[in-house]
Amino acid sequence: MKVRINYHMFAVLALLVLVTASPGFGSQPEELPRGKVIESVACKADPQQSYALYLPSGYAADKKWPMLYAFDPAARGKLPVTLFKDAAEKFGYIVVGSNNSQNGMQVAGIVKTLWADTHARFKIDDQRVYTTGFSGGARVALAVALGYSGQVAGVIACSAGFPASAAPAPGLAFVVFATTGTEDFNFPEVQQLKRKLEALGVRNHLEVFAGGHDWPPADLCAQAIRWMEIQGMKKGTRVKDDALIDQLLTERTTKTRGYETAGKNYEAYLEYQALAADFADLRDTREFEANTARLAAIKEIKAAIKSERGQEERQRDLEFKVQTLLAKLQPGASYPETLAELKSVFLDLTRKAEDTRDISQQRVSCRVLHATFALLYESADRLSMSKNNSGAAEKLEIAALIKPKNPYLFYELAIAYARAGNKSKAINALGRAIESGFTDSARIEQDQEFDPLRNEAGYKKLVSGIKKTM
Repeated sequence: MKVRINYHMFAVLALLVLVTASPGFGSQPEELPRGKVIESVACKADPQQSYALYLPSGYAADKKWPMLYAFDPAARGKLPVTLFKDAAEKFGYIVVGSNNSQNGMQVAGIVKTLWADTHARFKIDDQRVYTTGFSGGARVALAVALGYSGQVAGVIACSAGFPASAAPAPGLAFVVFATTGTEDFNFPEVQQLKRKLEALGVRNHLEVFAGGHDWPPADLCAQAIRWMEIQGMKKGTRVKDDALIDQLLTERTTKTRGYETAGKNYEAYLEYQALAADFADLRDTREFEANTARLAAIKEIKAAIKSERGQEERQRDLEFKVQTLLAKLQPGASYPETLAELKSVFLDLTRKAEDTRDISQQRVSCRVLHATFALLYESADRLSMSKNNSGAAEKLEIAALIKPKNPYLFYELAIAYARAGNKSKAINALGRAIESGFTDSARIEQDQEFDPLRNEAGYKKLVSGIKKTM
């Protein structure tokens, strides 16, 4: 998933914010609730823009506080703020989540307004400003760190890396904590990001969680904050806390040794490697380095590393195959044959994605299916925005081959057909949505997209059927 961003503006915006953000306002903030997530705080310069907010319980303007800016690809500011709030409370972070930044739009102006408003309202520690984002939001978070060069200390990049036009380069001024799910279609990209950062000598950390393309769970968000605390101590921007260092070191060492005891040698290898890097310059890490080297020498670990690279190659090849078929799926004599081949590929991938006997094959198949679904859904959205509703419906029909029981997909398909003026297919798609579990009759009746269907017998029967089951 990609976001259209005017990256060149960020360098200019950084200077503009330095001029327009008034530090004096931060010492006299308005009274906003502490210790709770606020869904929407309107920006003073532009009330049409807002952000979700979490202020620690002890927040006061007589000291400076670290700040975390969060960007979600669907402008769900509350979601990341909620995920990070517990760690924010424990370590004293202000967290804001943009309610405006989202995929498919220019975000430079939104970032400028957000940055200026928060710097005017709150007492922020300028040496401890961080950004985070998921998917397209991760690209925004990294673009902000590049644009406000030297003013962002670290980025928590979830399920995506740098924007295509802004690859990491030597001298990167911030550290990176990355996350990805085992079934995330961007898994290879995030793994490759780690390798690129290591080659550049940039401090980074990667955590993989059981899941797909999504924000990481709250406990992993907390781990990311703890990691940033450690990096702050290394850099000298955060007061060194030996008790906290020892606590975090003990927790992670115990976890790592537990992996090895349980025979999870690859997981132990990765953790020893991370421990050596994360706690270098703070504690003696020779034991971790030795354990990393010891495990790296055994065949099991070499095979696991090779398997992981092999997964990336298989995913790339399968995605290329699917995309080639999608490109061939044009109106004409070959359409039925190509569609049949595409269905066959989807069925094979679905079968392998459900086969738990081969975890490597299962994960690759899941990633390819998720990637294709996202590609089709985004294509449908673009076609819909350009008023090509028949084209949007076609993309959603293909997406339904991957997720044949997704009620919300069929609901969107019904809207696409209704917009295209195809009443019979719209009613059919709406029926498939209801069969798959869509039960919100009020939403159907209030949705203006279905106005052309109101007098159709099929539509009336569907709505009446829902009401009878409620």
